Amino acid sequence: MTATLYRKYRPQTFSEVIGQRHVVQTLKSAVKSGRIGQAYLFAGPRGTGKTSLARIFAKTINCAANLETEFPSGNSPLGNSVSKWKKSGEPCLKCDSCKTIADNRALDIIEIDAASNTGVDNIRELRETVNLPPSALKRKVYIIDEVHMLSGGAFNALLKTLEEPPAHVIFILATTEVHKIPETILSRVQRFDFTRLTIEEIINRLKEIAKLEKVSVDREALEIIAVHSEGGMRNAESLLGQIIALEDKRITTKEVEFLIGTVSEKELSDFVEMMVSGNVSGAFGKIGALREAGIDFKNFGKSLLNYLRQMLVLKINPELGKKLSYELTKERLEKMKKQLEAVETSDILRFISTLQENIEKFKSSPIPQLFLEVSLAKTIRTLTKVQPSSNEKPDSVETKPPKKIEKSPSENPDEDLNLVLSRWPDIIDALKDYNHSLSSVLKMSQPMLIEGKYLILRTKYSFYNDKITDGQNRLTIEEAIDRMTGVSLKLKALTEKDFEDQYPDFKEKKSLLQEAVDIFGGKIVEE
Repeated sequence: MTATLYRKYRPQTFSEVIGQRHVVQTLKSAVKSGRIGQAYLFAGPRGTGKTSLARIFAKTINCAANLETEFPSGNSPLGNSVSKWKKSGEPCLKCDSCKTIADNRALDIIEIDAASNTGVDNIRELRETVNLPPSALKRKVYIIDEVHMLSGGAFNALLKTLEEPPAHVIFILATTEVHKIPETILSRVQRFDFTRLTIEEIINRLKEIAKLEKVSVDREALEIIAVHSEGGMRNAESLLGQIIALEDKRITTKEVEFLIGTVSEKELSDFVEMMVSGNVSGAFGKIGALREAGIDFKNFGKSLLNYLRQMLVLKINPELGKKLSYELTKERLEKMKKQLEAVETSDILRFISTLQENIEKFKSSPIPQLFLEVSLAKTIRTLTKVQPSSNEKPDSVETKPPKKIEKSPSENPDEDLNLVLSRWPDIIDALKDYNHSLSSVLKMSQPMLIEGKYLILRTKYSFYNDKITDGQNRLTIEEAIDRMTGVSLKLKALTEKDFEDQYPDFKEKKSLLQEAVDIFGGKIVEE
């Protein structure tokens, strides 16, 4: 019984629905106003409540408490001594209609799985029965799940019915892939987009279910289940049911980690913390501890990639943190923001790329954690600044967290430009690991001037400009300049011709090195 918690605790009224407030309010308002449409489309990820809400809506529009019917005093379906019912927008759960629908005995509520009934014949059969009046309820409701699975011919047949539906019929179409539905169908339905549930919404609901099932579950264990469910309440309830089925009245974090084959967000967060702080031995020690705990490294690698993806999203735009509410708790979100202070976008991109590459390269390795150890070793080298140790030989090194040169904003653009010019070879060299071709393009480009917050680069060809100003490349170069010089600048690239057109009176400034050569004679020799 506990293995089907999502059926046992399926919401029966609008007020019991978790999330989807915008959908719930609109449907309730439609019931209260009596403005019921004849075709609806519920679109969204799996397990977010589409079919549950479809059933509640079907129940509500057939509920005696919401029908435009007058009853003699004392003879109402609800046993109340009033002559006319005021629409509540909720099913009463007491009248014959509500009870029949709740028990799945209502012949006028027809549920069709389009994944199994994809053909034209199935929809033709529907068209033949759709004109028949309801057998017991006021309205006949067709709920077609996974409607995007219908064939082209079936969609055409359905379209004919949607164009002129009988007054007593309502269609509710549900889909996880709305882009596969023809525009002709979309134009004839009221569309509602369902969103993933937040971590907190799922955790709170799981707490309620655990209490009703008289089971104690660690908060962190609930977090793991919520994250693993990917925003779907049905997935979370199903997973909790499988765990409760083990007849353990006290469910711990370790048990859930073992059963799912993954680790908690805290474990991931701690591992990333060691990476960004340059704690190499700690990170490798953590890998060893995970191996001893019998963790599934494939799942860990997937979880780590997702964690890094979340970091990347937040680094590019902190405002997008709101969009990650179905993936992260508030506490984890704040921890991640602090970690981001120690890394640049290019660092995150590099580790994602390295990790992805090594997962593929070592997928057949007899050592399951090898892909992670190799990725860590490669990335730590770029995340940390290597310096000779005073107590060891020159070829022995110790790793320290990266530090950029701190420099107060200058009011003198010439001073900032000279600093950029002096570090330009280092900036180019630093970008080799990220993108060798980009590094080569920069070598053929020249910083000319600083105008406001922009560093103007002069390039030889227009395709150089395209390479430099490509979204991620530009951000990476800007971060490299910021790290090497402490000067925060935006990048703008112009071809030689465009530069001359925009700055006809520009007199090229010489670098400090070139000025010294001019004064003392000689020439600059490239190594």
